[in-house]
Amino acid sequence: MKKIIFLILLILLSIAIFQIFPVSFSSEEIRFVIPLDENIQITIQRLKKENLIKNEKIASFFLLKIEPGAYQLNKNFWLFQTANILLYHPYQKWIILRPGLRKEQIAEILADKFNWDVLVEKEFLDNAPEGYLFPDTYLLNVDYSGKEFAQKLINNFNEKFDAQLQKDLLTQDIRNDTAIKIASLIERESGSLEDKAIISGIIWNRLNDDMKLQIDAATQYVIGTRGNWWPKVKPQDHKTESFYNTYIHKGLPPGPIANPSLDSIRAAVYPAKTDCFYYLHDAGKQIHCAKTYEGHLENINNYLK
Repeated sequence: MKKIIFLILLILLSIAIFQIFPVSFSSEEIRFVIPLDENIQITIQRLKKENLIKNEKIASFFLLKIEPGAYQLNKNFWLFQTANILLYHPYQKWIILRPGLRKEQIAEILADKFNWDVLVEKEFLDNAPEGYLFPDTYLLNVDYSGKEFAQKLINNFNEKFDAQLQKDLLTQDIRNDTAIKIASLIERESGSLEDKAIISGIIWNRLNDDMKLQIDAATQYVIGTRGNWWPKVKPQDHKTESFYNTYIHKGLPPGPIANPSLDSIRAAVYPAKTDCFYYLHDAGKQIHCAKTYEGHLENINNYLK
């Protein structure tokens, strides 16, 4: 009886060991991408389907949680080799960069995600032009240099800021950099997609009428610091001397104040036709515009007090 039990255990152990053997002797390398928010069981099923593991249940014992990203796997890996790479060694990671971030914020997010040291962060900032780091979802190599990270974001911007947009700006005799400056202001000032074109129209009205823009987001850009890049603006902050301070200086700031979305860029290129020169948002982020300063004061009294 003991011999039979031993034999059964030996057979079971052999079967279990067989399941961690390589699926193939082929040295073919596979790029295996795990999408954001994919269920771990779906990931394991795909590993089995692509012949990277033999047994889903045994693999599940090792692979309790895997970070979404891209991994370089071989079909001739033992299960523990595959598990080691999936658990600890992605060669690409996902990163989501939302619209309206300034480049220092983007650097902080990337530094945290990719474990940068201060030199890599500095190299990124030195090569990252404000306004041209396109907000998007990226799958980026973990071993990129700071300059390469910046170039990936810039390349994406160049693809999105397409020939038609540039042609329409040229038709209006408007420089590309002017549109991006305005788009960055729209991005930080808008409460919704619907009001972007209205804000753009008001900005253009003020520029064409030689008025100061008096945009709070530009003042935020001036006074923002690490840990609080977009602080709440107080009246005295508008007295801070800076060419980015649109309460002191007429015209657009010398550069963009953030990295705008494609919707904000489109709004800058195709502003709404409006007679308004003033706007505000109520507590529900609904925009209210006015043709005159007196009308604007009424809106302040009606919606902000």
